[in-house]
Amino acid sequence: MNIHRFVLAAAVGLPVFVVAPCAFAQVPADAAKTFIAQAGQQLVGVVNSDASASQKANQLTQLVDQDVAVDQVADYVLGRYQNVVTPAQHSQYLALFHQLLAYNITYQIRAYQGVTFAVNGSSVMGNDTVVDTTVARPGQAPADVGWAVDEVDGGPKIVDVIVAGTSLRITERNDYASVVTSNGGQISALLSAMQNQINRIAASQ
Repeated sequence: MNIHRFVLAAAVGLPVFVVAPCAFAQVPADAAKTFIAQAGQQLVGVVNSDASASQKANQLTQLVDQDVAVDQVADYVLGRYQNVVTPAQHSQYLALFHQLLAYNITYQIRAYQGVTFAVNGSSVMGNDTVVDTTVARPGQAPADVGWAVDEVDGGPKIVDVIVAGTSLRITERNDYASVVTSNGGQISALLSAMQNQINRIAASQ
């Protein structure tokens, strides 16, 4: 079972940033575009560099921590089960979430040479400012990707990714809920599934 449905990677050939909505202030359009342009260029610079796969993975993990509201993401995708998770389970869950994201970045980075990233326009979607971009990789058709940005802890952060009209925050939350509900509402089943996926990725590297 795949805890993360890595739609973005399949669609545009980029490391997946699993993201989710957060109740924070809206970022002005120009500031959001500047933020995404800078984040995109940093991403492309790492991916297209001559560094080793492990060096790239470390750099990309740092970019994710810098540009994505990761802890808020984790709590969002946990959804209503935040009401039943114990403090110990929650700590384990956050650790697994971060590790799973880092492992998948490491696993996927090998195929991403030649990525290009162009910022187009922006629009308002609810409380988010969505920056439209075009992402391309050699041998694949360009993909239109929207990056939803909110102000988090005093600065802009990515809070959702929209590919082909599909919001990844909704997809990811549904995936997590499906794992828990299909196992009798047990958070331990979700933690086990996340650990199992980490083990599978580690064994394949």
